[in-house]
Amino acid sequence: MYSVSLYEVAPSSIHNLATPFDSAIPFIPAMIVPYSWSLILFVVSFFLVRTSTQLSLLSYRLILATIFACLIFYFYPARFSFNRLPPNDWTQFGYQFLQLVDKPFNQLPSLHVSYAILLGVSLWDIAGSEKSWVSGAYRLLLTGICTLIALSTVLTYQHHLLDMLGGAVLAVLVLMLSNRIRNALVIKYLAVGSIGFLLIAIGGFYFANMSMRVSEVVENLAIIIAAYWLISFTMLACAYQQAKPIQDTRWFQKSNSGRLTLYTWMKFAPIIFIYNSMSFLGQWYFKVTSRGQIHLLTPYAINDRVKVVASPRLRQADLHSHLAYWLFGYDSLERSRSLEKLPPSVHYQIIVIDLAAEISSHVYHLEAAANGIIKTPVHYLYLPLLDLQPLSDVLLKDYIDLFKRIDALTQSAETRAITANSDSHIENSLTTIINFHCVMGLSRSIGVQVLYLLYCGTLTIHDYQSWIEQHYPHAHLKGAYLPQSLVEIMADYKSIEYPTTH
Repeated sequence: MYSVSLYEVAPSSIHNLATPFDSAIPFIPAMIVPYSWSLILFVVSFFLVRTSTQLSLLSYRLILATIFACLIFYFYPARFSFNRLPPNDWTQFGYQFLQLVDKPFNQLPSLHVSYAILLGVSLWDIAGSEKSWVSGAYRLLLTGICTLIALSTVLTYQHHLLDMLGGAVLAVLVLMLSNRIRNALVIKYLAVGSIGFLLIAIGGFYFANMSMRVSEVVENLAIIIAAYWLISFTMLACAYQQAKPIQDTRWFQKSNSGRLTLYTWMKFAPIIFIYNSMSFLGQWYFKVTSRGQIHLLTPYAINDRVKVVASPRLRQADLHSHLAYWLFGYDSLERSRSLEKLPPSVHYQIIVIDLAAEISSHVYHLEAAANGIIKTPVHYLYLPLLDLQPLSDVLLKDYIDLFKRIDALTQSAETRAITANSDSHIENSLTTIINFHCVMGLSRSIGVQVLYLLYCGTLTIHDYQSWIEQHYPHAHLKGAYLPQSLVEIMADYKSIEYPTTH
C-alpha cells in the first residue's frame, strides 16, 4: 500500500527495472498455476520438517528473507512496467484475484523466487528413505516445483528479470546468514527493529501527506526516529548474537550505583523504555491482583550468617517492607523500628547482584532505605545478562569471579565484625543478605542464585530441582535456560579446583 500511495504522490520515486531482455519473455497465462504453488508450499513446509532444529532453521530463513525484502521495498520501491491484458480463458479468474491481492509494486527482490530457493534447500533432506530412487524422485519433484515457481514470476508478467535475480541473491545471503544465527532472540529483535522502522517511517509518510504545510518536516522526523529504532534493535540483536556477551560490557553499561549510563540510554532508549514500561505494568498488575498486599520473598539461609534471596527489581515504595522482612523477619517497617536499640555488636550488610542489563537497579533506593532503618552497608555487583539469554552463554570464569567477590565481601565484613567485638566474642554478630535481582520475572535471579548455591555446596545436582519447586513454585527454569551441563560443572567446581589428596 505504501508503494501505491507513493506512486500516486510522486511517480518519479518508483523505479522501473525492465531490461531489453524482458521484452523477449512471453506471457504464458497457464503459469498462474505454479505461481500459486508458492503459498501452498510455504504452508506445507512447516508440516514437512521433522525436527525442532529443522523448524527453527526454516523459520529463521523465511523471517530473514521477509524482513530484508520489506526494507528493500521501502528504500528502493519499484513497479512492474509492462501492461498485462487479462486472458479470456480458464486462467482469467486467477489473474483477477491476483490483481486484487498483489499489485504490480514491491518488485525487487521477488519473494516468490527467494521463498522457492529457501524452501527447496530447507526441504531437500526431508524424504529420508533406504531406497535411493525414492529420495531421488522426491528431490526431482521438489526441484521441479521450485523451478516452476521461480520461472512463473516472469512468465505471468508479475516481475522482471532483475527482480528474479534479486530474489536469488537475497536467498543466497539469507542461507549464509541463517546458519550463523545463534537463537530465535536474534531473529526476534531484527524483526521488531525492521517492523518498527517500517511502521514509523510509513506512518510519518501518511501523516505528512495529511498535513501538507509541514509535510517535509514530519516525514524527515519520522524517518530519523524510525532509523534510530532500527539501529537500537539491530545493536540489541548483535548483543544476543555474541557467544559470550558478558565479556563485552559496552552494550549495557551502568554506573557504580546501578544506573544505566547516558551512553547506554543513547544507544538503547527504545528498548529501555519498553523494559521500564514492562516493569511498571508488571508491578502494577501484581499489586492490583494481590489487592495492595506486598508479597514478601523469604530469604534462604545458607548458614547462620548468610541468607540469599532472588527478586525482581523492587518498587521504591516497597523497599522498606522488603528490607525489614529480610533483615529482621518482620513484615512491616513499623515493627522493625522497635529494633533501634539493637546492641552495637549486631552487624548487617546487603550485597545486591544486579542481573538486569536492560533496566537500572533498585540498589540506590535500597541503600537509602537501609540507612533509614539501620546503618547497613550495601554493596553492588553487576552481571549483565540479557533477557531470556541462556545462562550457559556466560563463561564459567565470569560466574566464579562473581561468586568469589561475594565470598570476599562476606568474609571481609565478618572479619570486621569479629574485630569490633573482640572483647565480648559474641557469635552470630553479622548477617549478610545476598539479593540477586532481575527485571520483572525471576528466571535470571533464581537461575544465578541456584548456581551460587551449587558453588557453595548448599545444593547438589540431585536436589536443586526440588529446591526450586519448594522455594519458587511459580518459576519456570527450562533446561535450555539453565542447562544440566552448567549445573554439573558448577556443582563439581570446587572439587575440581581443590582435588582431595589421599
